Amino acid sequence: MVKVLSVDHIKISVSDYKKSKAFYTRLMKLLGFKRFMEGKNYIGWKNQATRFFIAQANSKYKKARFHEGMIGYHHVSFTVRNRKDVDAVGAFLKRNKVEIIDPPMEHYGGPMYATFFRDPDGMKIEVMYWGK
Repeated sequence: MVKVLSVDHIKISVSDYKKSKAFYTRLMKLLGFKRFMEGKNYIGWKNQATRFFIAQANSKYKKARFHEGMIGYHHVSFTVRNRKDVDAVGAFLKRNKVEIIDPPMEHYGGPMYATFFRDPDGMKIEVMYWGK
């Protein structure tokens, strides 16, 4: 039996590379990721276990808009150490005028504390803590 140890990386395509690079550079820094790779139309960050990339979408899809109800990617979730970290992300989102879907709050009766928001292309992102 094969045993997966973690998700190694996530790569998303974006419509406006410069705009998304600016957004994700700030977000990844807040989440403790360091830039480790960059090319003309892509950039990647990593922490101890995960690598996260963005890349310019193919020009024929640049005007397409993300919708989480379509087949494919729904959202990505980053786990943080505690509720204070979720609250720090919530404050970051407000300061940077990011579209917030749900502010930091309890879900599922309390074991999950999370915030959900959208990136510049409307892709859904979650930052969560699981535990009391």
